[in-house]
Amino acid sequence: MTFLFENRSHKKNSIRKPILSLFRTFFSLKALVLSSFLIFSVLFSAPLSAQNQEKNPQTQTGTGTGGTDPAPNPTSKPMEGGIRVTGKKDPRDREILRTPNSISRLNEQDIQDAGINRTNDIDKQVPNFSIIDSGSRNFTYFNIRGMRSIAFSEPAVGLILDGIPLNDNVALNTELYGLENIEVYRGSQATLFGKNFQGGVVEIRTKKPTNVPEGKITYDAGNYKKQETSIYYNAPIIHDKLFFGIAGKSTEREGYLSNITGFYYPNNRPYEIPVEIYKTHPDGRKGKAGRFRLYFTPNDIFEADLQISAESFDDGSLNLVNYLGAKSEREKALLQGCVAMPSNCSKLYGTYINRVNGDRKVYWDYEGKSNVTGNTYSLATTTKLPHTNLKTASAIRKMDIDPITADSDFTTTDQNRSIYVEKAKTFLNDIYVESKDKHDPLQFKAGIYASNKITNIDQAREHRSQVYVINDFPGLSAPTREKNLSRLHDKNVSFYTHNSYTFAEKFTITLGARLERQESRLSHTEQAVGISRANNPLGETLVLSDPYTINNRYNYNVSRLIFDYKPIDNLMFFIGFSRGYKNAGYSTVVNVPNRAAFKPEINDTIEAGIKSEFFKGKFGLKYTQFYTETQDFHVVRAINLSQYINLNAELVTIRGYELESFIKPQKDTKIGLSAGYTEGIFNKFHDSVLNRDFNGKWVHFIPKYDIVSYLQYRNEYGIFFRGEFQAVGQMYFAADNTVYSDPYYVINSRIGYETDTISAYLYMNNINDRYYFTSYIDGTFQAVPGAPKTYGFMLTYKI
Repeated sequence: MTFLFENRSHKKNSIRKPILSLFRTFFSLKALVLSSFLIFSVLFSAPLSAQNQEKNPQTQTGTGTGGTDPAPNPTSKPMEGGIRVTGKKDPRDREILRTPNSISRLNEQDIQDAGINRTNDIDKQVPNFSIIDSGSRNFTYFNIRGMRSIAFSEPAVGLILDGIPLNDNVALNTELYGLENIEVYRGSQATLFGKNFQGGVVEIRTKKPTNVPEGKITYDAGNYKKQETSIYYNAPIIHDKLFFGIAGKSTEREGYLSNITGFYYPNNRPYEIPVEIYKTHPDGRKGKAGRFRLYFTPNDIFEADLQISAESFDDGSLNLVNYLGAKSEREKALLQGCVAMPSNCSKLYGTYINRVNGDRKVYWDYEGKSNVTGNTYSLATTTKLPHTNLKTASAIRKMDIDPITADSDFTTTDQNRSIYVEKAKTFLNDIYVESKDKHDPLQFKAGIYASNKITNIDQAREHRSQVYVINDFPGLSAPTREKNLSRLHDKNVSFYTHNSYTFAEKFTITLGARLERQESRLSHTEQAVGISRANNPLGETLVLSDPYTINNRYNYNVSRLIFDYKPIDNLMFFIGFSRGYKNAGYSTVVNVPNRAAFKPEINDTIEAGIKSEFFKGKFGLKYTQFYTETQDFHVVRAINLSQYINLNAELVTIRGYELESFIKPQKDTKIGLSAGYTEGIFNKFHDSVLNRDFNGKWVHFIPKYDIVSYLQYRNEYGIFFRGEFQAVGQMYFAADNTVYSDPYYVINSRIGYETDTISAYLYMNNINDRYYFTSYIDGTFQAVPGAPKTYGFMLTYKI
């Protein structure tokens, strides 16, 4: 059986209640041995490969190595007569159709049509993919099939940009520009990509330079004083040898919230009309990002891709409102009050009417800031060996949050302020070999991935009330910061392999495995730092808890098995078994050592699906069902306003499906429908903080369903229209299921005129101006509202 070793205990951590007995047998070290045998057999069987290439002209791509786009030939001509050819079928679409995995793909045209400008636009187009927006790009968490990223832990869903995994939660909600395509993989990808991601992967590729100079400038202006400009330009330096690319984006908009100063706020009586004297918009955002690229192809054997990127953003104060001020909650209170006291119903109704228009208003000392800066230096190479391709990816990534500041008592009196600073540096290397001949029935990929990440965190509450400081921090005066200082050092080394073999051009078996070793270390202390009062022998620093250090080591061994059957060229059935995991970690804001560490999260999944495309590409259908059993599921729990920990829920089951379909009734019109459903249940979960059992409750932060349907029209005269309907189901925000977001829907539209060089669009999102929530802060009544109605004009010029 697959095992998980915790070296400090030297005991096997077995999986309870596996899904199938076949699953139990398959997940063993034999899987790794067999995968390795497949790899080495192909490396030393060149004559056999050559024969197979002659006998199997039908492409078998996509069955083994997954989402790595073939590198374009820089000497090829992507344009004819100066006009880009858009009517040709993207060969990658065919590869995905023949890949036994649930994958959504958006090519360059799809990205433009859907208006995707940042990562939190992607989930609106992809089933069973949601983004939990915490109010700032600093902590935005991806969620696929209920496998979610949360505070303190490794990302469950990874973001891979041009082959480089961005393995932090800090920059997942980032700006996008100069894009080639986006692919979203659902389910564990531990055996396919260098970095382990248990829930899935969002793989983004930007435009690669070629011999043909090309570029694009886009300007976007809208309400809330929105102004965005993005640009990319690629060109050759030395024909066929050396190419360069530059890209960048600047963005700025006013905040969606209004911080009110005035009479009768926030508790106006029914007959009093609130008077707004002054208001600010504290959650405004602005920033810049840029990328420089050198692409070098000295010969037909070697190529190198060097990229340097930088970003800097200020997202203002956290986008938080009072959850109890939601329109739906007011409606419930109104109905309950009218039933209890009919004589007061008119007064209650007056209060309700007064506050309906205050959905995005806050009434406290709310100003703050949220600064993020980052730099990434990466180098990817490809060496074309006689029978394989050798690829490498290396990167240094620096991400700083310095700082996030926000009012933490949510009153008009500036008594407490939250301050968060994080500085992280990551070194990563990925080296692997993969199949060169895509016609060969045997496809393989094997690699070694290593990362070394150091993170320093300073999380503080600044107490600005002199009375509080004198009573609680002897010898200090206000302002005094109560600080949790943490240093995390995480090292990972893994071997992974993903292989497939096709029999008779119809049956394919795919086998993958992964071995990983994790070493992690946490150093923590809690201090109070402030102004020293007279005759204070302790100076300006007061140690509040004893410093401690924790060291842990873990070994992971997971496998994957998939069978697929292709009875005809455009139809495939598949069934797969996989194990995924989210690494163990530490809560960095707790001063009790035995509460800081949490165990890995392990999930076993069985999924089955169908993919088809008929009538010369006029109809397509993808459908997948899945069932997952997860042990030691990660759950964040607030101990108090300044300390949070990660708990391990003993057993969680998640089941659901995803559907993607489209039909083209005629050449200018396309109708699409995507839908996902996810049901997550706590089978066994004892909350040690609250000392309560939540068995049978729905897992929070998982939308029950998501739907997107669209009608799109584009004709030969350049007229374009897209109407879009998006719906999201109920999502619980707490393990006891008492706090939740109601189901909601939004309507979007886009109309424009397109030529070979210039495109102009008018757009409007959330036309119905629906007020809904995307997240909730545990231990408070503060929630994060989604974006209101927005509209604007976009102009694009192709260079």
